[in-house]
Order: sequence, then structure tokens, then C-alpha cells
Amino acid sequence: MTDIEPFVVDNDGRPDGFYAEIWDVVAAELGVDYDVVWVETFGELLPTVASGRADLAVAPLSPTAEREENFDFTSAVISSGPQFGYHERLVTRRSLFSAMFSSSIRNILLIALLGLLVLAHLIWLVERSRETDGESQDFDPRYLQGIWDGLWWSMVTVTTVGYGDKAPRSVAGRGIALLAMLMSLFLVGAIVSQVTGALQENRTEATTVTLDNVGERPVGVVAGTSFAAFVESQGVAVVPYRSQTEAFEAAQSGEIDLVVANPFALSDVGSRYGLVQTGEVLYEEFETFGLAQGSPWREPINRVLADLQSSGEVGAITARWID
Repeated sequence: MTDIEPFVVDNDGRPDGFYAEIWDVVAAELGVDYDVVWVETFGELLPTVASGRADLAVAPLSPTAEREENFDFTSAVISSGPQFGYHERLVTRRSLFSAMFSSSIRNILLIALLGLLVLAHLIWLVERSRETDGESQDFDPRYLQGIWDGLWWSMVTVTTVGYGDKAPRSVAGRGIALLAMLMSLFLVGAIVSQVTGALQENRTEATTVTLDNVGERPVGVVAGTSFAAFVESQGVAVVPYRSQTEAFEAAQSGEIDLVVANPFALSDVGSRYGLVQTGEVLYEEFETFGLAQGSPWREPINRVLADLQSSGEVGAITARWID
């Protein structure tokens, strides 16, 4: 066995996880005791069986053509397959930046700027000649300086900041201020709505990762797995890791953004590392226990597995481990 949560968990030398639990039930039905030989990596499992140090490899193994040449496998335990997972950082980093520069937001900001310029001119025209009892005027009578004063007042009014350093004193000026305040309700609502929509659109685009759009982005995989061999054969830039934990930690630290892993592991374990499943399972495979070629244990184990599958015990054990 090797530690690959939630299938097998090394709990201080005591095996846990739903594959380990299924095997424990099988062993009990067969009336056999067993000892666990722990190996460091997934790639060491079958070589350990081949060397005779172990009779059985308990892990999410798929009987590929290459493996069938040298090993036997039990009947299927569960059906699974590889799936992409992305770190949530990928969405946050891309979507917010993209949303703020989307065409819809640019159009609203352009309209808002034109509206602010119109407000700046209106407030300057009605307030530029107001007497202030000897104090300096809020809106300079000179055009450029006065328009700047009006633009500043329009901006703080529309954004509801309201510093109060400039304020209209005429009836007409206050009417324009009321108009600006009402306009701000629609403007802010429109911007929030468009940003939300753009974020959702960019989120969908950023997080739908497939073999066609993964491009040259490096993808973390567990070395020695059928998943690693498959995605590498598809031209994906693979970064191999010794274990699933190392791959997930690399994504969490920012070393990589994407992984390919078992969907059970992504949903149950990956979320703790900020990983989110994306896209469909790339292909379906049946995962089994691995045996030495010609092993006398294959038929007895298969009979027990068949009984456990038909009784629903395998499904019940799996459900206890998968949220």
C-alpha cells in the first residue's frame, strides 16, 4: 500500500481509506490475516508485488495493456478516470482583471465620464458667479479651473463619497445635485451588474480546462500512474510528482495551477488545497487490486468482490469516504 487519500491512508502504520477498508472486508471473508508493506510512491506498488515482497497491491490501479503483460488484476472495484483540477487562484487572478477591462465595462465607464463632464459644466455654469461672503468660491470662474472643480464635485457626489469641500448654493445648483445623486443609483447598479456578469463569464472561460485548451500550461500528475501516461501521450506538459500530496501541495504553493487526478481525490481531498474539479472525466477506466501474474489469490478475491458488489457493501464503504 501507499498513502493516496481517500483510497489508502497511512494512519501511523494502520491502513485507512475506502480501498483499504474494502480489502479488509475481503480478507475477513477469506479468513486470512495480512501484513502491510508500505511503499513511498505509487510507482513502487507493482514492482513490490513483482519482487515477491507483497502478494497484493491495494490502490486505484487500472489494468492497462502494458501492466497486463506482467501482472494480474482482480475484477473492478470502482469505475473512475482522470480529471483536470485547477487552483482557485487561477480564476481570481484572471477574471477580475479581465472583467474590469471588458467591453461592456469600458462602455459604461465612457458614458459615465461623459455624464460627469456634462454635470461639471452644468454646475460650473450656475455656480461660478455665486458670492461667498468674501470667502473663496467653490467653483472657480475661470473655465479650466472651474471645470476641474465641477468634475471633482461631480465625482464625489456620484460616488456618494461627499467630501463636502465643494457644494452648490443656488436652487439650480442643488437641483443639478439631486439629478446627479439619482443618476448615481443607476450608474453604480449598472457597473456592479456588468462586473458580476463579466466575472461569471470569465470564470466559466478560465475554469473549463480540456485537453484542447490546456495549451502549454504545466500540469501536475502522480508519476507512474495511467493518468500520467495518458495526458503525456496527448502532448500535455506534465510535471511528475512522487505522490498525490506533493502534486496538490505544488498547486497550493503556486508552483503549478493545474493537476490531473482521480475525481474522488479531487472532490474529497483537493478542496483542502484550493483545488476545484473542471471539465469531464477524460476517459473511463476500471480500478482494481494488482496481483503477481498467475496469483492463486485472484479467483478467491474476485468471488468475494462479486458478493460485496451485489450486496451493495462496496458502494456503502465508498460512500462513507466520499462526501
